[in-house]
Amino acid sequence: MTKKETKDAAVEKIRDEVIQEDGNSKKRTISDLIAFAGPRKWLILAGCIFSALAMLANMLPYVIAWLVVRDLVDVAPYWQHAQHIKTFGWIVFASAVAGILLYFIGLMFTHLAAFRTASTIRKTSLSQLMKAPLGFFNKNASGFLRNRIDGAAAETETLLAHNLADITGTIVMFVAMIALMFVFNWVMGLACLFSAVVSVVAMFSMMGGENASYVAEQQKAQDHVSKAGTEYVRSIPVVKVFQQTVHSFTTFKQAITDYSDHAQYYTVDVCKKPQTVNLVFTNGAFVFLVPAALILAPHALASGNFSIFLIDFAFYAIFSAITSTALARVMFAASGMMLAQGALDRVSSAIDAPELVWPKQGEEKHIEDNSVVFDDVTFSYTKENRPALSHVSLEVLPGKTVAFVGPSGSGKTTAASLIPRFWDCDEGSVRVGGADVREVNERELMNAISFVFQENKLFKTSIFENVRIARPEATEADVEKALHAAHCDDILEKLPS
Repeated sequence: MTKKETKDAAVEKIRDEVIQEDGNSKKRTISDLIAFAGPRKWLILAGCIFSALAMLANMLPYVIAWLVVRDLVDVAPYWQHAQHIKTFGWIVFASAVAGILLYFIGLMFTHLAAFRTASTIRKTSLSQLMKAPLGFFNKNASGFLRNRIDGAAAETETLLAHNLADITGTIVMFVAMIALMFVFNWVMGLACLFSAVVSVVAMFSMMGGENASYVAEQQKAQDHVSKAGTEYVRSIPVVKVFQQTVHSFTTFKQAITDYSDHAQYYTVDVCKKPQTVNLVFTNGAFVFLVPAALILAPHALASGNFSIFLIDFAFYAIFSAITSTALARVMFAASGMMLAQGALDRVSSAIDAPELVWPKQGEEKHIEDNSVVFDDVTFSYTKENRPALSHVSLEVLPGKTVAFVGPSGSGKTTAASLIPRFWDCDEGSVRVGGADVREVNERELMNAISFVFQENKLFKTSIFENVRIARPEATEADVEKALHAAHCDDILEKLPS
């Protein structure tokens, strides 16, 4: 397989996963993001208004420049007779100061709203995760969830704090810019606008159509890197014991390679030509003004309006310089919108996590003995096409020992995980001691069931605290007895006293 075929395969793999994920998750909009701001939503609106006013104030000097040139041409060569130059200077100074102050106030508003929104997203996500079944965390690694929650909150914070105000200001500036282009000379205005149209088309080819999902695809590749990296670091002790260092790095390396291939595909294969066209036309807007001036100059000479023609040409020559700035802001704003949309979609995996509903106090049922009964149980994992368990019925009597035996993927772990409600079955019921596990109090169910995870989970605290996590009242002697029973004496001997 060639390098290009490998890169295309990595891109298609990530793209297929994004399509599958989009089909199974709620699509969120910017209005959903603003809703997270709660009572501070008005700060976002106020910030956008102040940003728009700041943009208008920043455009005023270009109009003043045209008026200054007009006055100077009118009195040429007696420049001292120009009467309004000082007034125009003060207006430019005032508009510059007003633009800075208005933008500063706008950003203060949007930053306050952004901080509250990011905080609400984190709190809402963590609150929902606290209600999620334990099986959800087997399917979603901690590194994956942390990256999604923190990353999404940070990106939405950037959108609200900067991008949304800049988007509003950019739209206002772009509309005002187009209007000004046709105020003095529509032919020169069209010449300046031509480069803007070509630039917009180039930007759409990079961000529109099939490429609109690039941000989601990029984040999916980044999620793979984060998840694989976390798993690799956490498994280092086991890897070193079995001398599998090189083999264990394969998954992590593959995730990095997929991310690199996808990024290279977008920047080189997708963006190289359109971005080249975009930069050439935005930075060369003045070039298109020259042919228009050459066409208009003879007519201006013949009609005796050559001085007005020079004034208009000077205005458009100066004004064309802000075209590239305006279009760059449009591109930056569009990129910010894409990032925020992708962030909202990603954080949905935490906000929309499945929730276990426990019985209300006084309505719960109680466990009478140690029997376990599966009554016509069917269960499917999210995004799976076929059920992991289909119409399973069995009974384990108190005092009996039962082993589930079967090939990998046959549903052994799934069946066991339904007993402590790591997941809830889709059909049928699971009963412990005669009571449906969905109708038993959470504390009573957890006290009645003991289980050992296939993967070890340790808290970042002492061995003593880790061992007695299930029995907070356990004494030091109880912990030492448990460690001795687990043949951990050699581990304890290596630790400092």
